[in-house]
Amino acid sequence: MPAKTLEHPRLGHIRIVPNTRSRKVSARWKNGTASFTVPAGISTRELLTAINSLADRLLSLKPAIAYHEGQRIACPGVEYIITRQSLKPDTIIARPALPATYIQIGTAIDIDSQDSLTRISRILCRLAAMHAPDILLPRAKSLAEKLGAIPKNWKIGRGHKVLGSCSSRGVITLSYILVFMPQELRDYIVCHELAHLSHMNHSEEFHRVCNSYCNGNESRLHAAMKAFRFPVLRQ
Repeated sequence: MPAKTLEHPRLGHIRIVPNTRSRKVSARWKNGTASFTVPAGISTRELLTAINSLADRLLSLKPAIAYHEGQRIACPGVEYIITRQSLKPDTIIARPALPATYIQIGTAIDIDSQDSLTRISRILCRLAAMHAPDILLPRAKSLAEKLGAIPKNWKIGRGHKVLGSCSSRGVITLSYILVFMPQELRDYIVCHELAHLSHMNHSEEFHRVCNSYCNGNESRLHAAMKAFRFPVLRQ
């Protein structure tokens, strides 16, 4: 009996994999999808009962992110491509380059383990930090010139939580993690910080300036920024 895919109201797409050696239903997350290994010949009623009984535990264990072979994390200016390699089966090899950077994961590595997710995420973060000055700053400087709001200096920050900041001395810092965001959200962060050059607060006047810099789209872009899911762990 071949594997099949079902739709579950809480788990979304799930994969059912019959196994003649299995005596009970087991489940794990694989490539971001709940995968159930089940005894061959299990009835539909038994299967649904087992899935529902395991759903709570599975949801509590669902990883915040997932990676898989062939995955392409497309960002403006760079694409991160995850592949497998057998030359060094216990090693993750990163080949930084623009516009495409390959992260090659050894075939002996369980790509779905928490340890692997953490390792891959950290490698992606290191690569993004390397690429950030070339990818983020030219666009930010061009936008500042267009808006007529020029900071004293620009910096790339290593923080995960704060996406951008503007000091009282007029220095704007952009987090390298903006590399993973779509261009309009990068631009929104830049516009937000540029508005702080004239208003070092979040007053009504600040939002008026920021909204004008965003062509009247500040509220929409702010909501989109809050909803954006980064392809890395923000620890």
